[in-house]
Amino acid sequence: MHKRFRTALAVATAAALTGGLLGVAAGTAGAAAPKVENDFNGDGFSDVVVSAPGAGSAGNGAGAVVAFYGSATGPSLTGRTLISQDTPGVTGSGEATDLFGAATAPGDFNADGYTDLAVGTPKEDTGAAVNSGLVQIIWGSPQGLSGGVNVPNPAPVDEGRFGASLAAGDFDGDGRTDLAVGSASATLRIFSHGIAEDGTPGRKSSVAMPIHSGIKAGILNLTAGKVDKDGRTDLVVDGQSRNVSGGKHHNVNYYLPGAEGGLKASSAKLLPGGISGAIGDLDGDGYGDLVTGVWWAAAGPKGRAAGKVIINYGSPNGPSGRTQTIDQATGAIPGEPESLERFGDAVSVGDIDGDGRKDLAIGTPRESFALTHSTFRDVGTVVVLRGTAKGIDTSAVQNLHHLLPDMPGVHQLGARFGGDVLLSDLNGDAKADLTIGSRYANAGQGMVTTLPSDGRKVVVEGAFHTGAADALGFWAGLPQFGGGLHNSRATSTISRSGDQ
Repeated sequence: MHKRFRTALAVATAAALTGGLLGVAAGTAGAAAPKVENDFNGDGFSDVVVSAPGAGSAGNGAGAVVAFYGSATGPSLTGRTLISQDTPGVTGSGEATDLFGAATAPGDFNADGYTDLAVGTPKEDTGAAVNSGLVQIIWGSPQGLSGGVNVPNPAPVDEGRFGASLAAGDFDGDGRTDLAVGSASATLRIFSHGIAEDGTPGRKSSVAMPIHSGIKAGILNLTAGKVDKDGRTDLVVDGQSRNVSGGKHHNVNYYLPGAEGGLKASSAKLLPGGISGAIGDLDGDGYGDLVTGVWWAAAGPKGRAAGKVIINYGSPNGPSGRTQTIDQATGAIPGEPESLERFGDAVSVGDIDGDGRKDLAIGTPRESFALTHSTFRDVGTVVVLRGTAKGIDTSAVQNLHHLLPDMPGVHQLGARFGGDVLLSDLNGDAKADLTIGSRYANAGQGMVTTLPSDGRKVVVEGAFHTGAADALGFWAGLPQFGGGLHNSRATSTISRSGDQ
């Protein structure tokens, strides 16, 4: 909690705003690839998809996603694409609690030069199988995202929750984008060698992971990125330990290096647990570094369950023994570790200042503020830390929240600003902009804010801000708009009243 917030507000505000960082046929390998990441309409600007997994005209939890298209001035409401299972060309129909958009992953799966979007609907029924799950590909085109096709569920079973987590990348190095799919089981499904317009992949394979399976278990999150220099995409699989220790299963991660022929269980390397993840080169040495958020971890001198972030720096052999741990007691990060504030609940990496090294955004969605006469609980904050040649610099911090002057939106109890974060270049200036989700703002409707980079830091000037009412046009139940950002944490389950 920011207990010293009353006396530090003026200083923190000035520093944050002025000082910045303070003290198809399956595609072929020769087919065109998108010139920029996540460009659904091929206009040369990266785009962003925001999930509202609790939305639905048919009732709470049918789910929807909204694509906002980048431009020279960043994203806007103009021309956005709202997609649900009730959208023409998308198979199925919106049904309560299906959770369409609970997980998303962008990738050019048919190699036509336009980024497509894989969407998970983990509680979709398949025939008589209840909550067996569904994955669909929404195709990119000059008009943006449209249409859709189902990716076959290899094993539809009750509570299978196929599509609970997704990631995309070239895991086998053949030049085509592959799709990794997680479910409530311990089996990772891989669809590779391209995906045809009827949903048929060039190749299907599976990897048996040494994790616990079950409705609230299985593969909880997938993080894709390039760690070594072999050109293939590597994958981190998050789940619960198969064995019980201290009366429970503990969260674990496994690193699977990309390889000729695809991902293999025999190559899995055990890493510390933590659900949120990101991969990027933070120190500029050419190797991807693995960032893991452990929101329940003990932190600070009092050992409270406030959360921490662990960085495993990359090497030619994948994650190395060089690590860095960050919590709210580290460096100049403001506040202090308080139980269940969930520091590290969301993490993302991107190059905000254009120096060739990725910077790091960390969400703390249950951060509270003690003001003169009241306490604003679960308002949420995001801190941004700069990447340097020595790694992440915790002496230079940009602290973002809704009490900053000119920050779009207002501070609200329970908004959980920073529950999802995404660093990506949305205006084509080769600098990463920061998109922040507040899934419980406006009584559960949710909102999203994008802060552009000014070349040194992210700023409120020129920010894009929207809520569920404007973005969706409807909000039956609790839409939780902003409850998922592609390339961020996959949301495996969404409840009506709180956390997954």
